[in-house]
Amino acid sequence: MGIIRRLILLFYILAVLAVLVVCAGVCLKFIPTELWQNELKFLIAREETLAVLAGMTLASLILLTGVFARSGSKGITAASGDIHLEPGRSGDVKVTVPAIVDVVERAAITVSGVRQATATVYQQSGDMPIKIRLVIVLGQGFSAPRVSEATVAVIDDALRTALELQSVPVEVKVNEITHAITERENRVI
Repeated sequence: MGIIRRLILLFYILAVLAVLVVCAGVCLKFIPTELWQNELKFLIAREETLAVLAGMTLASLILLTGVFARSGSKGITAASGDIHLEPGRSGDVKVTVPAIVDVVERAAITVSGVRQATATVYQQSGDMPIKIRLVIVLGQGFSAPRVSEATVAVIDDALRTALELQSVPVEVKVNEITHAITERENRVI
């Protein structure tokens, strides 16, 4: 749920809560009958009441669309804490998410054409406990499909070597193409 819908929900709940408190006061006879009937006649006669009702109807429709909206993440959530890999001889093997991110990002920047890499680890259900989304900055003059393919291969190898994870799903997104030269390209070996 986005920030706009959360704000709409906040004000919607506060308005409904205020109406519920007033209704409870009427039912419990804390508010005299003459007072609430007089105030109700006054509210019905005001033009602003119609505007408030239209706003509440619009807020209801916006919140209702959120109920039926499809999520793009398809059941995966961003991982935090430790990822349980598999039981070993001496006990359970767990790796922190920052350690996995570090392995992925270090492997990705070794690929020729990748200027910068930012990884996010997602937990998912099934045989493979994680999925990786990698956002890269691509150097000008490099092929995005070839660099992406090479990056996935290098990450797969790094995860297999460091964590013994086979065939981790990796999604590569090219966020920017830059012509900047990194230090790595200036060195002569």
